[in-house]
Amino acid sequence: MMFIKGIFLMQLFLAILVAGVTCDFNFSRWSTPDTAAWLKPVGRLQIDENSAACLIGWSNSGLAAAARADSWQNYWSRRLPEDMMKSNLRVLASRGTVRYTAETGGDNEEKPVLSQQEDRGDSAYYSKKLEGHSVVFYCTHSAETYIPDSGKARLDGKWGLVGEVAGSMADNLDRYGLQAEYIDRLHDSPDYNLSYTRSRETVKSVVESHKNLLALLDIHRDSIPGQEDGETIDINGRPSARILIIVGTDERKPHPNWRENRSFAEDLCKVGEEMYPGLFKGIKTKAGTYNQEYFPQALLLELGSDRNTLAEAEYAAELFTDVLVKVLGEKTEE
Repeated sequence: MMFIKGIFLMQLFLAILVAGVTCDFNFSRWSTPDTAAWLKPVGRLQIDENSAACLIGWSNSGLAAAARADSWQNYWSRRLPEDMMKSNLRVLASRGTVRYTAETGGDNEEKPVLSQQEDRGDSAYYSKKLEGHSVVFYCTHSAETYIPDSGKARLDGKWGLVGEVAGSMADNLDRYGLQAEYIDRLHDSPDYNLSYTRSRETVKSVVESHKNLLALLDIHRDSIPGQEDGETIDINGRPSARILIIVGTDERKPHPNWRENRSFAEDLCKVGEEMYPGLFKGIKTKAGTYNQEYFPQALLLELGSDRNTLAEAEYAAELFTDVLVKVLGEKTEE
């Protein structure tokens, strides 16, 4: 009897609610109502299972019990109230519902156990998948260096410290089974303006001679006017330089596949943010190809600025190689 009384009171409540929000009792004369217009406001109502359960529960305590997805009580406490409301207000049945998905399992549910390497995204996890493949580093602006260590921003006609950073990246990758190579060729001497012309020959040679090439990376350091101190971020208690990725576009010359390079850069930034938040400053697209048109996973990396120290840049390089190997390892699984 209480159940039937509860249903009756619920229907009465809904009828009064609908009348209150849809009828205008202040207009001067009554006219024949437009059924479609009268129902239009009701059609905007969205009643999901949780709301229906609460409304029915207010008028009948027998239906107010908590839901259990794996038993008949789930229907009585959630689906039945929804079905009752939709059967009495048919306009709601055509508006769609938000399905309730009960969580299964509990505190004792067995979860997959990750190894320490997998848990922190260690690049060693992917080393087996990358054996026999290669990554090549080079420096178009070979004279670039770091002011705190070299006393100036460039060592014209000589190797700057950016070459040491590139070499350290190759050394780091060697430990994980990759055939990493750093090409220590001066590209910005004797004529700085012909740097990319000279490095273009290096790029072409690498692409032709490395059949299992996975990435081709041109290592630089940035230079920011007015900056007094190099920007760093603390990662695992150590200051690291930050990394900016430069992607060339087709604004100046044909480069039909430049978006593939950008996609590779986006993968690095995404995984980098998961592993070492803040390591990457982001991606900058610039007019000019930067010799990236010769390989789909070719990028220019700015490891810190001329105001960073060599130690900060080399730490960023170490962290980057972890990110790189994870990205390349995941690509080999596709």
